[in-house]
Amino acid sequence: MSVRVVTDSTSDLTPEEASGLGVTVVPLTVHFGERSYLDRVEITPQEFFRRLTSEGVLPKTSQPSVGAFLETYQRLLREGATAIVSIHISGKLSGTVNAARTARENLPDPSCVVVVDSETVTAPLAYGVRAAAAAAHGGAGPEAVAAAARDAIRRTHLVAVLDTLEYLHKGGRIGRVRAWLGGVLSIKPLISVKDGEVVPVERVRTRTRALERIIELTAQHRDPVEITLLHSCSDEEAARVQQRIAAALPGVPIRTGWIGPVVGVYAGPNVVGTATLCKDSTSV
Repeated sequence: MSVRVVTDSTSDLTPEEASGLGVTVVPLTVHFGERSYLDRVEITPQEFFRRLTSEGVLPKTSQPSVGAFLETYQRLLREGATAIVSIHISGKLSGTVNAARTARENLPDPSCVVVVDSETVTAPLAYGVRAAAAAAHGGAGPEAVAAAARDAIRRTHLVAVLDTLEYLHKGGRIGRVRAWLGGVLSIKPLISVKDGEVVPVERVRTRTRALERIIELTAQHRDPVEITLLHSCSDEEAARVQQRIAAALPGVPIRTGWIGPVVGVYAGPNVVGTATLCKDSTSV
């Protein structure tokens, strides 16, 4: 059985890594005014955040069309896939997973596609996709591949500090963090994603303290397997945080990567966060 894995660009996999994993990425779209760009295809994270902070225009996003998913599934099946596992951003944050489900129902045999709502986004989603790709390469069937994705996501803990709640609020993805609106404007909110939506972790007064808390919370996890440091700040600041985490957790591999444009529309600039993949779900 040949199982292929599909995801969307909010996994924040680089094109190079996706290609190496054999994963097909269906991109969402970022809209700056009347101009539209496919996420990580026609606009890079660095270019996106430069424009976000310099142009004064609040960009918007749109999910892939049903047709984009249908074409992707049909192409993979023509290329020899016997089944497809399609893993996507939380349905509470985007309509992407519903577009994937609708596309599946338009296939002659919908049972050949398993659609997974990851109930998360960005690096935790990427860990699920990597696990699914490894299972598929190992010869697992579609249900086992989907189960591998869900298991990796359950074992991953996300925490991030936002520079401001403005982008989450204006983008309509504020979730349970809404309770913090109208409070002290200078706070630095720490957030996570639970049960598919953005949730508050804690709030601190300064960015310096917020970064300290990111490091402390990351180091608290038992049996970490790997960490992804995701950011929309300068590479220099991200490197300093990575060095601190590496000192606190010697021997634990750390990936570093930029938050992508679509996620960045809601997270905003100067974000620093970690996604910690643990040995089992009780370590999270």
